[in-house]
Amino acid sequence: MFQLMYVSTATRKMANDDLCSILEVSRAKNNRLDVTGLLLHLDYGFLQILEGPKDAVLEIFGAIARDHRHTGLRILFQRDVPERLFGNWTMGFDRWTKDAPRTAGMFEITADAIHNIILPEKAVEIAVLLRNFYRVNAGSCAA
Repeated sequence: MFQLMYVSTATRKMANDDLCSILEVSRAKNNRLDVTGLLLHLDYGFLQILEGPKDAVLEIFGAIARDHRHTGLRILFQRDVPERLFGNWTMGFDRWTKDAPRTAGMFEITADAIHNIILPEKAVEIAVLLRNFYRVNAGSCAA
């Protein structure tokens, strides 16, 4: 099992319909390629974790890297893992803002990653923290 986490900056403000479209396409492709993960939208940034067969994860990541809707793509980690963190989700999703009490603390950590403040080694801890957070709080596209 292979896992990859990256952050990037959106090239424009993303409406809910834009994000739902991204999510719909991602879920279909991920399901076909046996990839699971999580996508977070943070005001003008993204954090995504992909996990599955290495070739499939890298294929999806290659398409993501060519997508014009974001820039400044930075891999926080890529590694082999014994098991999935997000095994039940073809692509979990949530949209965070600084002002939402539910995500304020998590927003700060992930925003730091986008701004190159967090070392890649710490990103692994973020992935586990996110999994634990979403065991309690499940986000949806309509939120």
